[in-house]
Amino acid sequence: MKTGLVLEGGASRTIFTCGILDALLDNDIYINYVAGASAGISYGVSYLSKQPRRNHRITAEFMHDKRYMGMRNLLDRRNGSYYGLDFVFGEIPDKLLPFDFEEYRRSGENGFGAVTNIETGETEYMRVKADDRRWTVLRASCALPILFRPIKINGQYYMDGGITDSIPFKYALDSGLDKVIVILTRPRGYVKKPESIASAVKLAYPKFPKLAEALKKRHIMYNRETEELAKLEKDGKAIVLAPEKDYGIHRIENDPKILLPFEQQGYNYGLKLLPTVREFIEE
Repeated sequence: MKTGLVLEGGASRTIFTCGILDALLDNDIYINYVAGASAGISYGVSYLSKQPRRNHRITAEFMHDKRYMGMRNLLDRRNGSYYGLDFVFGEIPDKLLPFDFEEYRRSGENGFGAVTNIETGETEYMRVKADDRRWTVLRASCALPILFRPIKINGQYYMDGGITDSIPFKYALDSGLDKVIVILTRPRGYVKKPESIASAVKLAYPKFPKLAEALKKRHIMYNRETEELAKLEKDGKAIVLAPEKDYGIHRIENDPKILLPFEQQGYNYGLKLLPTVREFIEE
């Protein structure tokens, strides 16, 4: 039976996921399929390239760097996004902390990112390719409204995949998988509330009204997804790994002293559930 990993986004909160992924790699659990939204897929590709601790080092060494995130990047007309896009998706993976593109290529390039087409307001799913050294899909999947410019791919504009599909497990199962391991960045039982920025997004992107409409419905989509996940768990088609409680980590938190303990919790949690994960894979 084919098993895949599905990774929720959550920007900086996704450091919890990185801890779990490192625990899996350290114990020779490698699943050659990752579907994710936003930071879920951005961090997930380091798992597919078999580079444990790479995401840890990004957080420890670079996330507090002004070139990584901050208002200066957003106000820079050449960048226009809260993240320094060429630093995050260029200088770090190319020079400062090299990404193993060849290992990722050998893995089959089975990383898939959810992105939101801001013209249609619908989710699209794109393979992350080793030849795309600009990481266009990752840029699009992480492009939070207000904080990022839309990312152009093949003549269409895209933003954060989590707007329309925060936990792309249905896409993974529809792709031919039999079951999924889902890693969340919110605790079980979390209920998403209506987005407070929907009105601001409507003003910021007047040419794309369906983007604002999608944001208004995001909490409905998210809460429905968590309900469907619970049913999949009962049917034995999914296991869900999630933090025990919400530590109030903001999506743009950049202090390693706050983030790295959350990552360690993910690692410890992953170690604790290794028997459960192995049994689920081998069933």
